Amino acid sequence: MFSGVINIVIVVLISVCIMVYVLWKNSRKMDEVIKLTAQQRNLVKHDERALSLCRAIRILNPNVTAGVDYIIRQDSPDQAPYIAEWLADTSRPTEEEIKSALLEISDASHEDKYAAMRRADYPSVEEQLDAAYQARQGNDAKQLEVDEKIRRVKEHYPKGEECF
Repeated sequence: MFSGVINIVIVVLISVCIMVYVLWKNSRKMDEVIKLTAQQRNLVKHDERALSLCRAIRILNPNVTAGVDYIIRQDSPDQAPYIAEWLADTSRPTEEEIKSALLEISDASHEDKYAAMRRADYPSVEEQLDAAYQARQGNDAKQLEVDEKIRRVKEHYPKGEECF
């Protein structure tokens, strides 16, 4: 009986050690991803060319994120940033596609077009106010519907630092 208890304790200890090891490996991997994302964010924040490249990639594939799905590198301040690694499951954009997207970004009216497309898809102010009124009266069904429409627009047309 005593040897049976010892065997159970040994199995439990081995299981705990394996779990601790797996958690440790996962936390190290997560730490590397966080550092890489922070590095990408810093590059994009301080170099306009890296930000433009990131925006161009975002136009071509809005579901990818710098530092997670692709890695931008810049070997020296004189060198243009480039895609060093493509980690996403989607196909890597070609140089021609990137150049075309960069031209679209350089178009002065790009931001205006983007904002107009975003505004056109939002629920109207009247619809939002009506939903807010109905929610205050206890019926939040319309508010949930309006909030879902807004969420979809924000997903489809991300705003701000579009790369992250």
